[in-house]
Amino acid sequence: MSTTPAENNGKRKADDTEKTINAEKKTADNVISSAPSTSTTSTVAKAPATKKKKTIKGSSKLSTKVTPDDNNPLTSFKPLTLVQIRKSIIELSTKVPKIPPGGISPDDKAQVKDWATQMQAVVEEFNLLLCCVAAATYKWGTDRTGAADQNLTLLSSELGNAQDQISSSVTPRLTNVLAPVVDLVTSEIVIKKNEETGEETRTSHFSREEVDPNFLRLCAGILCRNAKMLRIVVLTNFQKIGKCIDDYVKATNNDGENGRNAFSY
Repeated sequence: MSTTPAENNGKRKADDTEKTINAEKKTADNVISSAPSTSTTSTVAKAPATKKKKTIKGSSKLSTKVTPDDNNPLTSFKPLTLVQIRKSIIELSTKVPKIPPGGISPDDKAQVKDWATQMQAVVEEFNLLLCCVAAATYKWGTDRTGAADQNLTLLSSELGNAQDQISSSVTPRLTNVLAPVVDLVTSEIVIKKNEETGEETRTSHFSREEVDPNFLRLCAGILCRNAKMLRIVVLTNFQKIGKCIDDYVKATNNDGENGRNAFSY
């Protein structure tokens, strides 16, 4: 059965229309099918963000947690300042033992030893106070100016000079009296005999005896004869150290003012 050209054209138009409709349906299906994947993607994207927030909260809790060490003495300890050291040395000068009106008798061993013990305690405390000066004046090298280094060098030199004078002139005379050279000797031997068995038991008693009593009497005489001058040497160096600390503090303050003025125009 033959078809006319008009019928052929009608069939072609119908086919084109069906193809267009099918294409639109496929596009709509694709849009519908892609909708769940989009929601899934957004859900997956939110998951890491939630984990990050939990991680940040956990880290903030760890960083804000404080564990104070109350048992450590350094948390509340404060070293002595130069002003406090100077004040302590001035107060220490009142503990220097005085000389009796009639002087110290070298024959009175108790009096000699008592005076030497008091002076030795003062010297020991003085040396310990000087050990605190380094901490009171500490600064890192780059934090000091050239003038500050010179001031600290002068202070250290004067403190060392005072300490050396007391250690060389006073301490040996005190030590000779307070800690004389002694030797362990046998002072007594007790012998006991057992009458029944005839055995003898010997018991030895030891004592510490002065190696040279004459030298000890000589040292006591020297200490008593020079007690007045030994006291003057100690007080003089105490006074000098107090003045040195005052001069160092003034020089440090002046250096700080000069440093600030150097940057003013």
